[in-house]
Amino acid sequence: MSSDAQLITVWSPLGSPGKSAIALSIASELTDAGKRVFLLDADTYAPSLDVLLGLREHPAGLAAACRLVGQDRFDMEQLERLSTKLTLGSGDLTVMTGLSSESRWAEVSSEKIDDLIMVASKVFDFVVLDVASPLSGGVGALASSVDRNAVARWAVTYADKVIAVCGADPVSIARYLAAMTQVAELQPKGLVLTVVNRLRVSVLGGSAKQQIAETLSSLGQISVSGFIPDDPAAADLAIRECLPITVGKRSSQARLALALFCRTQVLGEQSKLQGRLTRRAIAKLG
Repeated sequence: MSSDAQLITVWSPLGSPGKSAIALSIASELTDAGKRVFLLDADTYAPSLDVLLGLREHPAGLAAACRLVGQDRFDMEQLERLSTKLTLGSGDLTVMTGLSSESRWAEVSSEKIDDLIMVASKVFDFVVLDVASPLSGGVGALASSVDRNAVARWAVTYADKVIAVCGADPVSIARYLAAMTQVAELQPKGLVLTVVNRLRVSVLGGSAKQQIAETLSSLGQISVSGFIPDDPAAADLAIRECLPITVGKRSSQARLALALFCRTQVLGEQSKLQGRLTRRAIAKLG
């Protein structure tokens, strides 16, 4: 893949800890920061970005793009035709929706995704991939020449950064620890940023942040890069309005924490924003 664009892969273990919502929020924050961003739903099991964004009528998306890649006809003009451009905040986010039916997964391969992203990387600053949870090899390989999990494995392996989403409850943490062994094998450079989503004191008490950080560190040698507080009102508004939580209610604690994470961990910025958001969004988490 070309190095012109940064590839950000958003992954989580099974259990719906908010992976797609985080991917959408990260893409939105990068767009708001003035970056040219391409968001691709490459989940071969449960694509959902079209639903999150309320895109009832949208271009054919990933399946059509992969078909054109296979015919050596995919270029930037086709990427724009098969994508939806959304105005979010101060910029436009380009979104390519996923498979219209998960049964069409065999139409997508890691080689085609690689070629697709090579086209996007010539124009965009960031490519954000929302990928499936399973990473085991050989799934579907007997029925077709395509491995259903190959796209997710490729995306984790070749990402400039992997944003790995963990839920803030005991079951989610156990699943995360078990799955991270595969992530570590695929991403030996260790470019993995752990984000704990939906942090709330009602589950683990007032020291929830400390408990989770210590558990992940002691059992998996994992450092937490960001804690996103549970914000049901902002999340419900985002669902109702079909917007990223970062746009729907910009003053929400979840949005402030996401902005802090994106600016400091993804963009690598150190600014007044960090101090302001740290006080407002992080200190309250215990």
